[in-house]
Order: sequence, then structure tokens, then C-alpha cells
Amino acid sequence: VEQIKYYTDGVGTSGSKLRRYLDGATGFGLDHNIVSAYKFLVWNFVKGDEIYLFGFSRGAYTARSLAGMIRNCGIIKNNDLSLIDQAYNYYRRRTELDWAPNGEKATAFRERNSFESRIRFVGVWDTVGSLGIPLSLFRPYNSSKYQFHDTALSSYIDYAYHALAIDEKRSSFTPTLWIQDKKAAEDKLNPQVLEQRWFCGVHSNIGGGYRETGLSDIAFSWMVEKAKTAGLGFEADFLKRYVAPNAYTGKLYNSLIFPFNITPKAIREIKQDDETKQSIDQSVLERYYYDASYRPPMLTEIIKSIETDGEKSYWYPKPANNGPFPPKLMR
Repeated sequence: VEQIKYYTDGVGTSGSKLRRYLDGATGFGLDHNIVSAYKFLVWNFVKGDEIYLFGFSRGAYTARSLAGMIRNCGIIKNNDLSLIDQAYNYYRRRTELDWAPNGEKATAFRERNSFESRIRFVGVWDTVGSLGIPLSLFRPYNSSKYQFHDTALSSYIDYAYHALAIDEKRSSFTPTLWIQDKKAAEDKLNPQVLEQRWFCGVHSNIGGGYRETGLSDIAFSWMVEKAKTAGLGFEADFLKRYVAPNAYTGKLYNSLIFPFNITPKAIREIKQDDETKQSIDQSVLERYYYDASYRPPMLTEIIKSIETDGEKSYWYPKPANNGPFPPKLMR
């Protein structure tokens, strides 16, 4: 089966040094990325195609926004650019009753102009609500235009997976988790799958933003396996050659560098919650037992639960990840 791919550079990662700084500080360019990806779908989509979306950080914002746009507006049946721009503007108004996914105007727009399509898979790494913008100078602009508040997981998504960084402490990088509707999870014909899993490392450790990739390859491998299960194909030789997960000694970077070292800090919250379906990756526990210096504060109660209750613990690693949790590491 042919797999047609589209990739866009992340905001603040290309262009001149000044352009990278300004885009990174403001989030400018996100609208363009979302609309460009939507155009690609409009020009290439054939009814019956399966859609897989992936993104890290601001790319996660883009992927989740694109999924929301598809739900609100469908996929336009022709390449009329004015309709594409209209669709994005209508998506931006989704908080208005008429333009919500099931609202009268949104429904009428889809019926007139679009294919309706489910989204097979959305895989994201560390979606951050404020887009990681640390400078108060840009906060009013950021909050009004790009702040990510769309936490509800659309019922049109079949599989949703979110890799999260357990060691990130920057307050402007607070993660935005999905919240799942109970009806979607319990749908008898097409039950929706959601998992949001915590991994060792800071934001770019799990998203692949550093030269050393031992930790990011863990989260990447997890996402690959989930996407394979959903039906996506990968080049096995490439994965074997370039992907090398390392839970024990993979470099854990410090993200508290200027200007973040002078901004407020925040410990990320991990909780047992049926709406968000959080889990702890086995590699986090392996690192905890292998490295006595690795002691994330939020893990204390989780480790106690695992040591006391074993497999009955909510946080006991799921065998589907890396196999059963090695008992010898529990000693």
C-alpha cells in the first residue's frame, strides 16, 4: 500500500538566526504550518485513505490542530484556496456554538464542500500549552492567538498516543494532555484507544532535539510500535541501523538554560486518571533502579505502589511495551 508523506519544519527551526529567534519567541508561523498541511491533504486525499498525524512540541500543536480542523471542516473536495482559508477561519471559531464540530454552520459547511474522514492515528511528543514561550513580552500575543486549550480528544480519532517528558521543569512547558470522552472509549463498534505515557528526560530528550538520542529513541520506538499496530508501515532496516534506545545511560540534558533559568519552575504532575489514560514507561523505572542519582520527585509514590502491589499496581509497566518488568531490578 502506498504511503504518501508530508513534512514541515518546526516553527523556529529554519531561516536566519533572527528569524529563528523571533519565530521561536512568538510562535509565529503556526497558522501557515497548519494550513499548509491541510492543503496537502486536500490535494492528495482520496476517499478511503487513512490519515496518520505526528508532531513534537509545536509540531504536536500543529498535528492536534490539524486533527481538529479535519473534524470541524472535513477535507475539502477541491483545491479552491478560498475555501481552504475559510475552513481554517471557521476552525478558529470552533468555540462558537454554530461552528463547533456538531454545530449547524460547521455541519452545513462539511455537507456542501467536504469529505468527512476519520483520523486513524495521532502520535505526539510533549504538547505544551504555551508553546514554550518564556518571554512575558510575547505572552499577550501568544495567549490570545496560540495558547492550546483544545484538550478534548475528538471522537473521530481512532488511536491517540502522547509521549511526555517526566523531567521537564520549565513552567512555560506545562504539558497539555488529552481528555477522553468516556463514550468514545466504550464505543462497541469502534472503541477509541488513548495512552499518554511518561518517559525519562526533559522536553527535547523525548522529542529528539539533542545530538545524543539514547532517551529520545525510547519514546520514538514506542510510537513506532503503536503506529505499526494501527497499520502504518516502516522501513525496518532504517530503524535497525539508526534507532538505539538506551534507558540506563542515555544522556539526560538540562533544559534550564538562559532564559529559562531565570523563569519560574514547575514539577509536572502524574496522576491516575481514566480521562487521560496516563502510564509510566518501563524505561523510567529501569533508570530509577539502575541510577541512584535519578530521583524525579513525582515518582516516590508511584515506586512505592509498584513495590507494594506489584502487578496489581496501576503503574506497573504494561508488557506490551518492552516485555515484563524485570524482577531483579526491584531488589
